[in-house]
Amino acid sequence: MTKNDENSGFKLSGMTLKVITVIMGLAAAYFLTIQSIKVELAHKADGKTVEIIDKKLTNIEVLLKEGVVSKEQFYRFSKDVEARLTRIEILLKDKTGDKIGKK
Repeated sequence: MTKNDENSGFKLSGMTLKVITVIMGLAAAYFLTIQSIKVELAHKADGKTVEIIDKKLTNIEVLLKEGVVSKEQFYRFSKDVEARLTRIEILLKDKTGDKIGKK
């Protein structure tokens, strides 16, 4: 090998190597900081979303507990409605029967 062959390769001086190392370190720190901020924001957003959903579910549970009737109350209500409809039917039949007989 000649002296020219040894010098023709790519060589970095000590100062250039230090500058490249510092730049790479700064880039790594920058990207890690950005990633850390993204993770924290996502965690906070998830926490707020869970709180909102929890409040909505609690409201729904309260509405269901207040609005739900027992089987006995429903049975009594349905019997009352059935009795009223039967009375209305009878009244309608009687009135149409009266009208037919009168004509």
